[in-house]
Amino acid sequence: MKHIYHKEDAEVVRIEGDAPRTLYTLIQPNTVNTEHFAMGLEEIDPNSEIPTHSHSEAEEIIFVYGGQGKAFVGDEVADLKPGTVIYLPPNVEHRFVNTGDEPLWITWTLSPPGFEKQIRKVADGSAGMEVFSESDYSETQK
Repeated sequence: MKHIYHKEDAEVVRIEGDAPRTLYTLIQPNTVNTEHFAMGLEEIDPNSEIPTHSHSEAEEIIFVYGGQGKAFVGDEVADLKPGTVIYLPPNVEHRFVNTGDEPLWITWTLSPPGFEKQIRKVADGSAGMEVFSESDYSETQK
């Protein structure tokens, strides 16, 4: 079983439109047989964002490792810079805006997994970001 992954190993999903960004899903149930979480990287284009959304069942941890921006989490607003960590319990609305001239790079880890399936639908235009329920997606859906 493989244990070490690089960005080049990821499933890459590009989202265009009003909030262009690229997601690199590295760890998910259908690639490493994990049952408890999914993990990936996200490159948020300059002057773009991750729009406001929440996860009805999942906890999420965000780690910023490049660029700069602003985080809007519940009632909190904070600057984003390398080394920033954000904990997001279920049902907390959050939005991240790239305020710099370079990409804003984050890692995301979600437990339980499932949101990576919604991202595919956001990219192809068949779904939005607003509120996502992980239990709406079984292992057989893509």
